[in-house]
Amino acid sequence: MEKPDTNQRVAERYARAGHPSIEELATEQGTRFRADPVDLLGDFWPEDESIEDFLKALHEWRGHDKSDRAA
Repeated sequence: MEKPDTNQRVAERYARAGHPSIEELATEQGTRFRADPVDLLGDFWPEDESIEDFLKALHEWRGHDKSDRAA
């Protein structure tokens, strides 16, 4: 008999026992909560660029084009 994959075993267990708490999920997935919010900061935008440039880039990345009213 073939062993079910991990996702299937987890789904079956939670189908019987109910949904896990966030702590249970984090433990099972090996996720570590960050104690210091500074750990979450990214360094992906040059400091000398304005917030307007960032917002413009963000809209472009998301596929929005101001010249297209439907976007």
